[in-house]
Amino acid sequence: MSQRFSSPPRLILGDGALEQLASELAGFGTKVLVVTDPGIAAAGILDRVLTVLRTGELEIATFTDVVGNPDIATVEAADRARIDSGADILVAIGGGSSMDVAKSVAILATNGGAIADYEGVDKFSTPPLPVIAIPTTVGSGSEVTKGAVITNPDTQVKMVIVSDLMFVKIALLDRRVVAGLPGRIAATTGMDALTHAIEAYVAKGANPVTDAINIGAIEIIGANLVKASKGDEDALYNMLVASSMAGIGFHDAGLGAVHALANTIGAHFGVHHGTANALFLPYVMDFNVSSSPARFARIARALGEDTSGLTDAQAAERAASAVHRLAQETGVPRKLSEVGVPADAIDALARDALVQADLPGNPREVTLEDIQTLYRKAL
Repeated sequence: MSQRFSSPPRLILGDGALEQLASELAGFGTKVLVVTDPGIAAAGILDRVLTVLRTGELEIATFTDVVGNPDIATVEAADRARIDSGADILVAIGGGSSMDVAKSVAILATNGGAIADYEGVDKFSTPPLPVIAIPTTVGSGSEVTKGAVITNPDTQVKMVIVSDLMFVKIALLDRRVVAGLPGRIAATTGMDALTHAIEAYVAKGANPVTDAINIGAIEIIGANLVKASKGDEDALYNMLVASSMAGIGFHDAGLGAVHALANTIGAHFGVHHGTANALFLPYVMDFNVSSSPARFARIARALGEDTSGLTDAQAAERAASAVHRLAQETGVPRKLSEVGVPADAIDALARDALVQADLPGNPREVTLEDIQTLYRKAL
């Protein structure tokens, strides 16, 4: 059976990557819409980006109203800003929310219609406007993936939009941009990156290329997540790189049940995506471990577990334990009750999770009853 790997965008990494922004825009466009959120503006990162952009011969407009778990209304508002400014290129600053909104606006600019028209895979044919991504968190990986996730509040579903045309043109991974990232955000977004790498490593679509990338990302995250959550700047930069690696590793390999469960509580209750992934990851790992003990044993070793003298089956059991330990040491929520999800919502959540786009990639078949059980374990 043939397998697939799509090359990601060009990455510019390290100290001073941001300073190359204006020169890198040459040839893409002259009218820029910067898409970001109020927190990035308040933190001064937006001003730093605008200072760099002003060194070029560019017309610049800003949209700073991106929200977490962005919905259709956010995309529509950002698209109005694009129309008003006449922008022909978008610069996304932030986490996955800002990047997904920018990607969505880029689609609408060249294809028209409503963003809900493009839910699914390859639902448009005209290349979107170019997008440049500047990630400020260490988890989403959207800067290197060929998709976006937008919430439809009418259906309470996170729409997944996927196309090879959706890669950003350039991603700038600047060490100084993530220096000072609050510990809570480093922890939750870092767990998001870990979820991407682990789910993709065991997913049905995994291949030798994605395996190498994902296991490398898991090793980096295992060695740096706790330190990053305590403000270590070297660890934060390592996590930024690992997040992009995990993004590259999952966009063809696929994801699984963790994302199906997490996206559903995000759509229904607005739970932060990284937090939701962190809640479910160890429980889904326990559920999936029988599907490939050798792979889960490799994950355990990548996370620093001593598996010497153990069989693969024995070593595999330590993978979820390592994730539980990381969650505890970083202080991320570990129960649904901590994020406002009530027990009486489980049946409705399970029905929606069962039809989530990520679920078919799970290495073990998942029934409605399985999903209900996984939700209950996380109560």
